[in-house]
Amino acid sequence: KAQQARLENLKAAFYAQRSDLERLMRADNEALSRAIEREHGYGPAVAAAVDQSHDRMGALQKMTLEHVFAMRALLRPDQRARYDAAVTRTLASHSH
Repeated sequence: KAQQARLENLKAAFYAQRSDLERLMRADNEALSRAIEREHGYGPAVAAAVDQSHDRMGALQKMTLEHVFAMRALLRPDQRARYDAAVTRTLASHSH
């Protein structure tokens, strides 16, 4: 089915990009750890490492939302209501 193939292609691209960002986020955590070891307080290197980490997390969140909406755009109108409900249910369950 053409729709299924397009959805699978989107998912594969998303997972590859997410994997890259997660690798960078692990590196950000390592940089933060090194900065904490050097400064032993909230100094400029720690602050910069925190900012970098937050920027990367924000990029992941934005990329995830772009993916969610790209997937939604491939759905038929009759599929969208179930998809929307699943997305909002998932977001609500992760907010606690």
